[in-house]
Amino acid sequence: MKNVYVIRLGNLYLKRKEAGILGGCLYKMTDSLDNANFSEDFDSAEKLAEEIGGKAYKINLEEVK
Repeated sequence: MKNVYVIRLGNLYLKRKEAGILGGCLYKMTDSLDNANFSEDFDSAEKLAEEIGGKAYKINLEEVK
């Protein structure tokens, strides 16, 4: 089993962070957990979640045979 972290804001999950115009950032969100961005590092996920006003959640992934 492997732990990964996802960033959630309301009913949406972070899909990706992109550089925006004038040096800002654009955050692409998705309503599907399957399309969300997973992070293996909790500290970086938590920091990014704080930037957008969301929260980082732990998800346990397990291999299905």
